[in-house]
Amino acid sequence: MIIPLWQEPHEASHGQETVVPEIGGAKDVRLVRNVTVPSLTVHAPAPSTATGTGVIVCPGGSFATLTHGTGTAVATRLAEHGLTAFVLRYRLLPTPEDDDEFLHSWSTAVSMEALEAQSRIAKADALDAVRVVREQSSTWDIDRIGIMGFSAGGLLTVHAATGYSPESRPDFAVPVYAAVFDDYTVPADAPPLFLAFASDDEGPNVVESNLSLYSAWRAAGRSVEMHVYAEGGHSFGWRLRGLPCDTWLDRCLDWLHSQRPGRPTAP
Repeated sequence: MIIPLWQEPHEASHGQETVVPEIGGAKDVRLVRNVTVPSLTVHAPAPSTATGTGVIVCPGGSFATLTHGTGTAVATRLAEHGLTAFVLRYRLLPTPEDDDEFLHSWSTAVSMEALEAQSRIAKADALDAVRVVREQSSTWDIDRIGIMGFSAGGLLTVHAATGYSPESRPDFAVPVYAAVFDDYTVPADAPPLFLAFASDDEGPNVVESNLSLYSAWRAAGRSVEMHVYAEGGHSFGWRLRGLPCDTWLDRCLDWLHSQRPGRPTAP
């Protein structure tokens, strides 16, 4: 099921899918690109396993694409554990419509100014997603709404955890190997934060960003848990590596249960 974030009709696209032969050693990676109308795709758990928790999932992709692995694949795993997952297709930088032309040009460097401008647009989509899911929470029988994001989606998650209004405040936030390139202030009522990244991540500013987030949450007296893996690189969120980082989602689910031990957690 797809939930549009905008109620009025638009002559635009929720995105097109493209298969990239290889990314970082992974074969036939599915990407979504050219999203101009933001939306949420719902992955609901079986009623017998539902825990009452909803999670907005923000895939990564450098604001030009959204990776299937950190969207649909992670959402499917969350639903298997009783969480209602909402994959956010946030607005992206435009890329060539033709797949072959895109594959030829997609690695072209994008200016920091363009990334910052697009991130501001996508941040608005993330906050809208929290607000819309909260407005419709009774439909999905959820009473706790959090946000989880990977890489660029992790930046959106940090923004949602620091730049919210009362209607768009998430109950928890899970940025996974986020690279934060803008300033933020930890609010007095900032939601609990779960951080996961690898110390061998070569993404720009990833390690430093996460260490700073941990310190900032602690300094503000807010709840924060951090998992640093010796190995894993920048895409362990959706790829099994035969490494300890493969269990990051299990640790995250343990943390979520510890935040509200009275509710059931699916095995």
